[in-house]
Amino acid sequence: MTILIADDHKNMLNSIKLISEFAFECEQEITFVECTNCQDAIEKTDYFLSKKRSFDLAILDYMMPPYFEKNILNGGEICLYLQKVMPSCKTLINTGLLEDFVLFEIDQKIKPDALILKSDLDADQFIEVIRDLISGKKFRSQYVLDKVSKLWESEIFINEQNRLIVLLISKGFKIKEIAQELALSETAINKRILKIKKTLDITDDTSILKEAKKKRLYLEVKS
Repeated sequence: MTILIADDHKNMLNSIKLISEFAFECEQEITFVECTNCQDAIEKTDYFLSKKRSFDLAILDYMMPPYFEKNILNGGEICLYLQKVMPSCKTLINTGLLEDFVLFEIDQKIKPDALILKSDLDADQFIEVIRDLISGKKFRSQYVLDKVSKLWESEIFINEQNRLIVLLISKGFKIKEIAQELALSETAINKRILKIKKTLDITDDTSILKEAKKKRLYLEVKS
C-alpha cells in the first residue's frame, strides 16, 4: 500500500503517518510519500506516474505553501489533480478551521472521498475512516455536514419560492403552470431553475428533488 501524506505541519504529518500504520498494520508493506508543500506533492505524484505507479490513499492538508508555477494553490487543487491522473487513489482532505463557504466549495466542487476538520476525530475514529475509504466508502465529519447543510439552506433554499419550484417540478408541473402558481413570469421561473440546476450540478428537471434530498436540503413549504 502506498499513502501520500501532504501537510506543512511536521507534527501533524508524523501523527497521520503513525495512525495510518496502525490502521493498515495487516499490510505486508506500506510506503509513505511525505510532502510539506504543493510543489513537492505534485512532483512526487508525477514521479510515481512516470514509474506507472499510483497512490492508494492521499491525505491532504488544504492550506499549504502553493506551487505557483503550476497554479496549484492548495490541497484541494492537489486533490483535483490526483482525481484526474490517479482516479483509483482515495482522497481525504484533513483541514484546519475554514470559512463555511470554503468548506462548501471543497465539498461540492472538489468532492474528495472524505472531508474532515483536524479537530473532528480522535485517533480511533480516524483509523476507522481511512479503513472505510480504502474499502470504497465516503465520509464527511459531522461539523462539515452541519456547515454544508446550513449553507445550502441559507444560500439556495431559504427562499420559499425556490423550494416551491422544486416541489412543483417533482409533481410534474410545467413551466407555464409553475409561473401561474407563483405569479411569476416564465422567464423568471426558468432563470431560477437554471440557478438551482447549476448549484445542484445537474442538467435535467427530474433530478432536482432527488438531489436536493440527497444533500439534506430543507424543502418544506409553509402552509
